[in-house]
Amino acid sequence: MAEEKKVSVIVGQVRRLLHKKKTANAIVVLIAHLEEHPDDQDAQELLGVCHFRSKHYDAALSAFQDLTRLAPNYAAGWVNLGAVQNLLEDHQGAAKTLSKALKKDRKNASAHYNLGIAQKSLKMNSMAIASYREAIKLAPDMPEPYTNLGNMYVDMKSLSQAVKCLEEGLKNCPKSAKLAAVLARAKELKEGRRLNEAPLGRLVDEEELANRQIRTEKRKLTSVQRNEERDSLRDLTKTARHFTKPFVPLLGEALHHQLHVLQLAAAQGDTRNEAPAAFDQMVETIRELDRVRHGASEATAEMKAQLGKAESGA
Repeated sequence: MAEEKKVSVIVGQVRRLLHKKKTANAIVVLIAHLEEHPDDQDAQELLGVCHFRSKHYDAALSAFQDLTRLAPNYAAGWVNLGAVQNLLEDHQGAAKTLSKALKKDRKNASAHYNLGIAQKSLKMNSMAIASYREAIKLAPDMPEPYTNLGNMYVDMKSLSQAVKCLEEGLKNCPKSAKLAAVLARAKELKEGRRLNEAPLGRLVDEEELANRQIRTEKRKLTSVQRNEERDSLRDLTKTARHFTKPFVPLLGEALHHQLHVLQLAAAQGDTRNEAPAAFDQMVETIRELDRVRHGASEATAEMKAQLGKAESGA
């Protein structure tokens, strides 16, 4: 009991030093303590935290490696180690370390968040998006995943998704100045840009389309015939717009996300129990896409036939 009391006193002393921002003093105390008590997991974790706060990342790496040896089933130790590896730009190592953390604790939001950082740096963008989304799902009051995911969407020119993600983040984390700044930037880019997003990342310049000259020829039509033709084409255009409007949300927000979930399930065996539901959702989304494609195709074909008939003078 006396030994446990001594360890508790040391940890309390270190925490008081950290509260007073005397990190260097805390490191000295911890090193001396660990020479006598090398198996003290709490002290080992605090030593890693102290080195991390002091930006001694190599020393923090060593401390957290020792912690994972002392406590191989302690998920937070693996998460801290992975976070330091990311800072040292060992993103491949970080991804492996954080996957180990998630095997210990599948619902660890910090592990998913830091794994997203590693995956983004390794250009595994689809998996990074899925990891950030999982972190948000598990810890909706943590601002960092929203910020990183929002920045990813900005880089991908998916400004609508960026704004939506960042607005959700600011709603859940209203005190985050960084989130507010990134959201303001995304809104400015979205509102100031004349190019609008289109499916599969292609861009449509609406101003260019509006100014494009359409070649027309005069035809001998009565005013009644002309009005009937205009009404018919207007109705067909509305029908085509009705069917094409869902394309972007279905591709970008539904199918894209479902594919991320399936990709994550394939890469990490522990999530495969989630795959059947995601697959069913994906099948339903594809059916909906096929339905709107058929509707748009039929309306367009009818417009083409009617315009062809008009050109022929029939």
